[in-house]
Amino acid sequence: MAMALKKNEEPNSEAQETDELDPKTVREKAGLTADEMASLMAMSGFGYTAWENGTRRPGGPAYQLLRLLDENPQTVAKALLP
Repeated sequence: MAMALKKNEEPNSEAQETDELDPKTVREKAGLTADEMASLMAMSGFGYTAWENGTRRPGGPAYQLLRLLDENPQTVAKALLP
């Protein structure tokens, strides 16, 4: 791994814990339905609903897309939705 990690620490765990985004809040901020958000994230409606319910957590590229959507909801949604 390119960067040293503290013993028993997950990669990026600190960044995600301190910068936690709520998928439902981000979706509502963007003015999207759950189905539109699932499409934008390139995932199933079931998988996206699991994010909103807290049974799954976004990670990696999906988390980064969620953060971009939070920062610029209209621009990102317009660019990615048909």
